[in-house]
Amino acid sequence: MNLSLQNNTEQTMTSLELVEFINEDRKTASAGDTFSVLSHSDFYKKAKVVLGEGVGKFSDTYQNPQNKQFYQIYRFPKREACLMAMSYSYELQAKVFDRMTALEVADPLAGLPAEQRALIGVMLDNAAIKAEQAAQAVLIASQADSIKRLEAKQSAFEDGASYFTVIGYGVHRGISFGLTDAGTLGRAAAKLSKENGIAVDKVKDPRFGSVNSYHESMLDAALAKIHGGM
Repeated sequence: MNLSLQNNTEQTMTSLELVEFINEDRKTASAGDTFSVLSHSDFYKKAKVVLGEGVGKFSDTYQNPQNKQFYQIYRFPKREACLMAMSYSYELQAKVFDRMTALEVADPLAGLPAEQRALIGVMLDNAAIKAEQAAQAVLIASQADSIKRLEAKQSAFEDGASYFTVIGYGVHRGISFGLTDAGTLGRAAAKLSKENGIAVDKVKDPRFGSVNSYHESMLDAALAKIHGGM
């Protein structure tokens, strides 16, 4: 049965589904012989006896997909669905119980109140959004790092020589230097530059005023000497 149901906030069976279930069971039991077809109105009358006047609290509506009209039905939680099935036979109760249990396994939140289901849904949505934002942040950081490397290379080419500060050289090579390592590499590059007659330049730095800028070949040689070509 393919019904467009409203107000479905927990795992239930509708009165139409139960009637269909009962008629299928009767048809199977009759083994092809004529059997008494249960109508929805007769089922409703029995529901008032089995469940009392409280049956009204399970009232719901569905839209018939053929004529698009809305009709009143009853949507029963597991306990009430099983009670109605038991009023016809214990075998039918077992079948309804098994069906409802299978639906609950398919939807592990089915037994929770509607408010808790909604809250868990919001939490899952928020977790998915945070995971997507974290993935985007990683992508943006990776792109920013690539841009920094390209800018460092472009800056060196525009100056007519491959000169870098130690930090700029680290960005260019994809190496992260701490202050101690940067100082060690800078001193080694300065010494090699002096020994080889390579000029050491100065560039402005917003943090330190100005810092030394070394030819890339001297930084390569200093890095190889200190870290074994790392």
